Amino acid sequence: MNVATKASIALAGTAGATGGGVFMHKLINRNTISKNINPNHLLKANDADKWSHRVQLLKTASEAALSKDLLFSKKNKKSHFSSDDLKKWCFESLETDFLGKEDKKFQNVVLYCGINMGDKITGTKVDSSTETSNAKLGENFTKLKNKTQDQLVSELFSIKNKDNATSTWAGGTALKEWCVKALNMPFEEGLTFDNAKDYCVITNP
Repeated sequence: MNVATKASIALAGTAGATGGGVFMHKLINRNTISKNINPNHLLKANDADKWSHRVQLLKTASEAALSKDLLFSKKNKKSHFSSDDLKKWCFESLETDFLGKEDKKFQNVVLYCGINMGDKITGTKVDSSTETSNAKLGENFTKLKNKTQDQLVSELFSIKNKDNATSTWAGGTALKEWCVKALNMPFEEGLTFDNAKDYCVITNP
């Protein structure tokens, strides 16, 4: 074996070893979804009611908002998609590559595997069954009247002057719609959470 051949084999071996080292480094230092979510913001395995609620949210979600694998899992199980199916998807997805906060899979994990605004608020909260004529809902709507733009999220500020007469309950209807949506948003400290806490509770604990 001549010197050139030996050198080529040695170079190839070095390149292979180097490549393997790079691969192992990338494997160990993968930037996964789990590394980009506060673990305290994830549901626990025994949060049965919350998992059931997430399954119901998922069943009414638009297909365009779901990652391909979650959509496939949902369609594959059809009406039998369960909390256990969602837990399995969450567990597997947390260890997949993080592609950015706008990535559908990341957003799905945050929404369906994590706590939401409502989970962090005590008392009886506005939900889809709340009557728009509910007295406490009406009181909460009235409180919006004197609030400034920097005290309310834009959607609440835009409805604060609606008529809430008994014939229409337009104000109560608008507040209810906002609350149902806000309470199901992923938990995050800020104005949305503060507003939901102030205006979306109809019976204190």
